[in-house]
Amino acid sequence: MKKALTLIALLFVGFSYGSELQKLIDFALKNNPGLKSFPSMKKSFNYRSKFSLALPNPQVAFSLNNLDTERYFPSKKNPMSGFAFSLSQKYVLKVKREKTADIYRQKASEVDVRQEKFMKNLIRDLKVLYWEFVYSFEMERIAKDTANEIKALLNITEEKYRYGKALLSDLILLKVELLKVEEIISKAKRIRETALKRIYALAGGEIELKGEDLIPVEFPEGFNPENNVDVKLVSERLKTIKREIERMKIEHLPDIFLSAGYTIRPDIPNLITLRVGVTLPVWKKKREDLLVLEKKELYNSERMKLEDVKLKVQGEFNALRESYRISSEILSTVEREIEEKKKEIEALLIAYEYERTDIRDILRAYRLLWSLEFDRAKLIKEINQTVAKAEALL
Repeated sequence: MKKALTLIALLFVGFSYGSELQKLIDFALKNNPGLKSFPSMKKSFNYRSKFSLALPNPQVAFSLNNLDTERYFPSKKNPMSGFAFSLSQKYVLKVKREKTADIYRQKASEVDVRQEKFMKNLIRDLKVLYWEFVYSFEMERIAKDTANEIKALLNITEEKYRYGKALLSDLILLKVELLKVEEIISKAKRIRETALKRIYALAGGEIELKGEDLIPVEFPEGFNPENNVDVKLVSERLKTIKREIERMKIEHLPDIFLSAGYTIRPDIPNLITLRVGVTLPVWKKKREDLLVLEKKELYNSERMKLEDVKLKVQGEFNALRESYRISSEILSTVEREIEEKKKEIEALLIAYEYERTDIRDILRAYRLLWSLEFDRAKLIKEINQTVAKAEALL
């Protein structure tokens, strides 16, 4: 089991993420309590499988036989009365017990796939939250750079104001803008703390995280619906129903009842009783055959569900890939606009030194630049979150 978990973990952390994200995933795989529940669940089905192979417990009985209404215990006057002891055993055919055990062994296999699904979803959610966490650092960095640029503008404007070359309203405008940026910094910190608390809850404990560079990651290729965990889970369910059908097909076979009794009688020889009984499938068409039909209909239903799940996961993967493509194109456009806006601002700052432009024109250009930089950071975060969701479908 440990080897299997390691292989699955490597499947998800094998992409080129930073070591901190790998460390977080490894920590969660060891500490998440939900993930720890699956081994016990699998053991429970294995125990039930072994239980199904065993015969029912024998029954021991004590009785007083043939008592008359005047005496409530065996006596010489009633030689047919006696004390009786009996031992009985129901014998369920071995083939029935083995096929029942097969059902529970298959259910144990289902647990492995459910565990894999839980693990994939856990890693997906951790990645989504981690990129939110990293985004908050980038958001704060942009806001702090913005604040520094505003302060630099404020210093220039204050100098010009002393010489009567700038208006008081220009200073007020820059100070108000600085307050807005400080609010963005506070918002970034709130986003970070919220994401961190949710990461701790998923990981099953606190782990030191410092964040890493927010850069876009590659979209995964080679998607095959047959390998999707939801598809595999329905496939495993179909295997279970198949085993249930096989078990129902032999439900009509007779169960055997064996019993032996010993009766102690007063003054006359004791008695030994041996008995063999079997169940008769008299109502097979009205009982056992209906069980088979029930399971077959359930199988047909699950088979249709399998096709439905395949279509859904394929559609979801295609949608994520298209979202990634569109977001990547927008990101390229935003990055070009950022470079153009930086050149424009450089020209405006030079013009402002020589009083050939207004502070409002510079601030308007800066606002567009800051908005573009925040858009770029948000796009990269969303691209990486899209990749995390796509990887969970592989």
